[in-house]
Amino acid sequence: MKRGVWLLLGILLLTIGAAPAMSADETVGAVMSGNIGYYQEMHKAFVAVLATEGFDHHKVDMLLQTPSPDPHSWTNAARKLAVAEVNVLVTYGAPATLAAIRETKSIPIIFAGVYGSAATGVSAQNVTGISSKMPLTSVLKYLKKLTSFSRIAIVYNELESDSVRQVDELMQLESLYRFQTVKMPVKKSEDIRKLSFAGRADAVFISVSAVANESLESIVKSARTARIPTFSQTGGTAEKGVILSLAPSAAEQGAVAARLTARMLRGEKPAGVHPEVPKLMELALNLREAEAIGIKVPFDLIADATRVIQH
Repeated sequence: MKRGVWLLLGILLLTIGAAPAMSADETVGAVMSGNIGYYQEMHKAFVAVLATEGFDHHKVDMLLQTPSPDPHSWTNAARKLAVAEVNVLVTYGAPATLAAIRETKSIPIIFAGVYGSAATGVSAQNVTGISSKMPLTSVLKYLKKLTSFSRIAIVYNELESDSVRQVDELMQLESLYRFQTVKMPVKKSEDIRKLSFAGRADAVFISVSAVANESLESIVKSARTARIPTFSQTGGTAEKGVILSLAPSAAEQGAVAARLTARMLRGEKPAGVHPEVPKLMELALNLREAEAIGIKVPFDLIADATRVIQH
């Protein structure tokens, strides 16, 4: 009799041990283009702040998609999360956001890191977020302190609307700053490896293109060979060798996206929430890279910087 009781108890314990862990109450999906540090820092801040809002990993299952930077991959990533019927879909960058908009009209979409949301077509009843747009004139003013220029090469992707938007804005500033824009379109990493700047430009502007930023080291290497400075409006690029970057704070982008996501999880609708604009800007300088191509960075520019890389 005792043996039968112990056998039954053992079976019960095995059954309990084999039972799957209870799933979280909500599910949040996120689409973040590949290996781009700026988006990774946003997502890190997003997860941390979402937890402080009461939605940690016990309350929310996080499904993260990191597609390659191409239209097919963005679409597939957004489609998977839409089919999974996540409660909120978070997107980093315009291409991922536009892909999500095409895949769902009902799931709330929260975007971050989108350069000029309305101008790049990021607009729908189920969408809100925080823009990463800032005046291009600001970074050009800093560039003038760094070096003189009459030709600026811009590396961009014609398939990314935010990247194309930066080309348009740069060309609109030609007469004001007296320079000529040299367009350098790329669609894949192979295109970037073929880029040559020598004799073609005095500075290289790396647009917000996901394709360009995934191959940032190749662009920096080509510019270094030509002894031409690089600049960007994407955060985290100075650590990869870009000499001058002026960009909205990745931490702020992620934090705002998290707070907006929390509001959606509590039942609000995106249609009633206006997209936010960035308040915190970060100026980063890579003095090591500047010295490598023979540029002496003026002290007043260094004094304005929020981050200086020297070694």
